[in-house]
Amino acid sequence: MARFTPVVVDHFTNPRNAGELDAPDARAFIGNPVCGDQIMLTAHVADGTVTKARFRAHGCAASLATASVITEAATGRPLDELAGWNAEHVEELLGGLPPAQRHVAALGADVARRLVTNYQEGTNDDIALSCA
Repeated sequence: MARFTPVVVDHFTNPRNAGELDAPDARAFIGNPVCGDQIMLTAHVADGTVTKARFRAHGCAASLATASVITEAATGRPLDELAGWNAEHVEELLGGLPPAQRHVAALGADVARRLVTNYQEGTNDDIALSCA
């Protein structure tokens, strides 16, 4: 496999939904202390569905692409669906990742699930670590 798939390259070079929403209904932050990757998601939610999502990310190309892909995939989806996302699902959204970058898919799944949990619990400012 090439270093990165066309999906990863496209989302890294042309990220979608970068930034942060004003007055989000949900916010989640996950950082990996081993590699230094960080993703924060903010979302507007209506009737249990993500209506808009934005991200801020720091780290490697794969982490930036992952954050961009997640915001696209999450928009229009019910929170219950995001709660079931795992690393394999996020990696599929990216069209695959090299073995050394697969931890980023876990980071993406973790932040998506945390967004759901934080929305359900009414938590809007938090920090969590992912060591996947």
